[in-house]
Amino acid sequence: MSNMLSKQQLADILLQLLERTSLRREQMQNYVNRLFETFRCDGVPYVENGEDAYIVRIYERGFVTLEKRVKQPDEVIYWMLEDIIFTATHVGLLERYGVDNKQTHLNYTNEVMNELNRGVQEAFQQIGDPYLHWYLKGKRQELEGMK
Repeated sequence: MSNMLSKQQLADILLQLLERTSLRREQMQNYVNRLFETFRCDGVPYVENGEDAYIVRIYERGFVTLEKRVKQPDEVIYWMLEDIIFTATHVGLLERYGVDNKQTHLNYTNEVMNELNRGVQEAFQQIGDPYLHWYLKGKRQELEGMK
């Protein structure tokens, strides 16, 4: 497939897009670097290049819980962006409230959830379209549900 990008190219694009946000740079670098790790964290989308499509897998306790073939690089980039932005925003809230969600826990009130959603949406607004449009339309659910 002629428009297939390497993992390094995907990482470079992700970092360029994330540079537009107000999220911490070193944190973004760490999240993007997960593309190259062999250890698979729970709930994180990982990308491999197949013959004619990207294979996106999500693991839970070492087992694949979701595997999808995605042909368009922009869709893979969006999927990764959505995960990185959500994770970074959530970690920022944990730090701000002084909890680690292991020994101390964040109380996920409506106010906290609204704050989380506002932070994610703000980052997508800073990045712009098509990714903002896809976020507002629930593209990740579409990607995770596609055949």
